[in-house]
Amino acid sequence: MPSIKIITAHLELIPATGELLRADMEAKQSLAEKLDAEVSEKHWPPEQWKDALEEFLVRTERYPDITGWLSWYWVLNDPGQRSLIGCGGFTGASFNGQVEIGYSVLEPFQRRGYGAEAVSALVNWAFAHNFIQNIYAVTFPENTASVRLLEKCGFEYAGKGLEKGTIRFLLPRDKWMLIKN
Repeated sequence: MPSIKIITAHLELIPATGELLRADMEAKQSLAEKLDAEVSEKHWPPEQWKDALEEFLVRTERYPDITGWLSWYWVLNDPGQRSLIGCGGFTGASFNGQVEIGYSVLEPFQRRGYGAEAVSALVNWAFAHNFIQNIYAVTFPENTASVRLLEKCGFEYAGKGLEKGTIRFLLPRDKWMLIKN
C-alpha cells in the first residue's frame, strides 16, 4: 500500500502502520526515529492508546488495507519543533457507511486548536471515500474539551452512547459538505 499522510497548517498526520505500531511497542526512541519527531518520555502514550496499541497491531498485520481506518500519529510540524502531540483516527473500516472517530491530544499541546485541526483533517479524509455517510464520536459529557472540539468540527449531539454515562455525536456527510463549502 502506498504511504499516505495528511498535511495541515501545523500538523503531519501519519497512519499507524504495522511498522510504526511495532516501534511504538518497542521503545519511544524507536518510534521517534520512525516518525522523525520528538516523543515525550513523560506524556507518551496517552492512557487509552496503551489499551488499543496491541489490538491495532494485530488488525493492521492481518488486514494491511485497513491502514488509515485505525489510528494516526499526530506530529506537530512547526519550524524548529517536530513533536508527537497526540493520536486519533477511526475504530476500523466502515460499517453501513459509518465510522467512529476518537482522539487524544497530549496535555502540553491541549487548548491550542491542534485537536480540531487534526479531527477536521481526518473527517475530510474519511468523507473523501464516497461510501462514508456518517462519522460519529462518543465521549463523556463532563469532558467539556472533547464536547467543544466535536461541536467546533460540526458534530451534533445525537443522544446517549452505548457505554454507560457516555454521549454520542454525529456528523453526516451532507452537513460536512455544507460546512466545508
